[in-house]
Amino acid sequence: MSKLRRIRHQVDAGVTLVEILVTMLLLGVVGTLVTSAVINASQGLVHADDENKGLQDAKVILDRMGRDVREARGVVCDGLAPDPTCTYHLQLWVDSNSDYAKTDNEVITWRLEPDTDGEHYDVFRIIGTGASAVRQREASTLIVQTVFTYQAGTTIDKSQIVKMDLTYDARVGQGTQTRSASFTARLRNKGTS
Repeated sequence: MSKLRRIRHQVDAGVTLVEILVTMLLLGVVGTLVTSAVINASQGLVHADDENKGLQDAKVILDRMGRDVREARGVVCDGLAPDPTCTYHLQLWVDSNSDYAKTDNEVITWRLEPDTDGEHYDVFRIIGTGASAVRQREASTLIVQTVFTYQAGTTIDKSQIVKMDLTYDARVGQGTQTRSASFTARLRNKGTS
């Protein structure tokens, strides 16, 4: 009978403080591992999203701008402030009616304009000049910087080659680092201006 009392006493003893502490420690380790895995997966998604947005918008800009450069008869520069040398905006004369006479509605301007976040620029394609100009937003809140250079040794209006260096990042300081894309295009329809 004393043996039965000892067994019953051991069963009713409950959980000791050491067992509770060991259980809490194990749950803490497992919780830390799960939290770390969720954070890493989230950062991976942000990285992939950043990369996809940047590549998609850069491709659209480079394709469309490349087409405009190849169709252009000449590069023009309005010389207006704050970019009188047309380093940060591009103006092209696309002779749409093939009459070799430049009109206001045949000038296409690619321009960066600051976005509301203070770190990025929106890219606009402006067809025409003055009040009748048609503005189209080609990319939004991705571009950090764009620089245009022209054929060495010539003035801008005599250039036949345009080079563009584009720096973009969908989320500055998050995801991936800023990336760069470049393209060089030759004016195929170069004519007298």
